Amino acid sequence: MNFDQRPLRREEPSLIADVRHQLISFIRSFTLLLYIAMGMAVVGVAMKFLGLTGGSFVFVFAMAVLMLLLLVQVGLSFFYIVSNVWLALLGAFCSFSLVTGLLALIFRYQNWFGWQVIFYAVIPLYILVGVLLFLYLKRFQKLHEPLRNFFYGNLVIPFVFLLLLGIVAFVSSADRFNQEEDPVLQESPIPIDGAAAEDTTGLWRAY
Repeated sequence: MNFDQRPLRREEPSLIADVRHQLISFIRSFTLLLYIAMGMAVVGVAMKFLGLTGGSFVFVFAMAVLMLLLLVQVGLSFFYIVSNVWLALLGAFCSFSLVTGLLALIFRYQNWFGWQVIFYAVIPLYILVGVLLFLYLKRFQKLHEPLRNFFYGNLVIPFVFLLLLGIVAFVSSADRFNQEEDPVLQESPIPIDGAAAEDTTGLWRAY
């Protein structure tokens, strides 16, 4: 008996297309979550500047969610970008670097002890990410639309978002965005050195 295999051959491409469509839809939803978390972080910063109660909680919670999403994106880069190894490596490296940058910004905005060390240690890594993204822009138009959307929406926009928050944190006084009294969130997770607390030379001061 002869069996006609043509229907199976026709179903195979449609199955691949369906999986690809579902994956693209997931990435779009994931990117939307990134934007929502970034929006919440902006709201938290605004609340801190205005001295509104809960501003520190909203900011820290939003930044923590954003860090978690970017950690997921490290693995997602290799799973989603299977056709472009260099973009997958760039996506994973940039996502992890952005996580370290967000951690530094949390310490800076909360004015936790040790923020200077973390903040300035992350700057070279952040500059390297900016250089890599800029160099890859030359290949931006050569990518397929889903990969272009991932590069722009999941890497470039979070990078710019982090840059803007970093500029605001750098030019503003810590007291300006820590007007509310929140003893839980304003307490640094790093123990404060007694010598640093009594220092009068200004070496350990934020300003």
